[in-house]
Amino acid sequence: MFCRRLPLRSWRGGSVTFTVAFEGKDVTAEAVITNVTSGSEVQNATWTTNVAGTYEFQAAYDGMLSNVVPVKVRPATESDAFYRHVLLMKFTAAWCGPCAQAQRYFEQLKPEESERFLVVATHQGDRLTVAEGSALGEKLGYQYVPTWNYDFITVFESVGPGGITATSIRNQIKSAMEKYPAVCGVKAESELDGQTAKIRATVRFQQAGNYKIACVLTENDIQKTNNETLPVFNHVLRTALTDMQGVAIEPAVAEAGERSFDFEVTLNNGWDSRNCEFVIYVFKEEEDAAFIVNNGA
Repeated sequence: MFCRRLPLRSWRGGSVTFTVAFEGKDVTAEAVITNVTSGSEVQNATWTTNVAGTYEFQAAYDGMLSNVVPVKVRPATESDAFYRHVLLMKFTAAWCGPCAQAQRYFEQLKPEESERFLVVATHQGDRLTVAEGSALGEKLGYQYVPTWNYDFITVFESVGPGGITATSIRNQIKSAMEKYPAVCGVKAESELDGQTAKIRATVRFQQAGNYKIACVLTENDIQKTNNETLPVFNHVLRTALTDMQGVAIEPAVAEAGERSFDFEVTLNNGWDSRNCEFVIYVFKEEEDAAFIVNNGA
């Protein structure tokens, strides 16, 4: 018998729903779930609070007790309204051995870490290079691969100490959440109409300010050819639907609220639509007048 907490996310106070199972059968309705911390019984398998702290719960069923399940409630903060994604713009090449090593570092991350990243692989000087990605590398003055850019603020060149490592990748999550917490959230819905892919992105702004938005299309599961360094290439930039450094959201955001943005692109016959993804990322102008990616989807 066990008591399982469902993966619900409720930042500003909210509910946690429990399921009690025995031998693969849902017995929640027959079980008694107790808040061990307070000694009170949980009604209808759902518990609600807006008080931060760690609470423990246990279920009883047919004379048996489950393991104790801890539930941690975080204090509400302004930035907790949105899940922060970090944009990782990889300047890479299919022939580049160090680029393959950098990818292996990325693969060492835990899923909850790697899922924080929105990845766009802008290939340079190979069969997967597109004009927009090549132009962006030139504009930013990058001369070598691998060069990894995070949120258009932090750059690491080469692999190993002082460059791209699993630790340096992981540190970008902590840095982004501490220095530039999410003050906007992005959700998107896409559809395919023949060879035309369309997406509507809705951005919810929590703060007034100057923002920019960018939209690109990537493709996954591109198989290697000849002597290329990886068996498969993912997140490969296929085309940019905007300037990759964003286009101004006008008029400027004057108050909290939502705005929607529509993009579409005609798919090349050489792209597999089943493996294509839109990547939307939103910049916010910070105090030093620099536009830094604040979130995306």
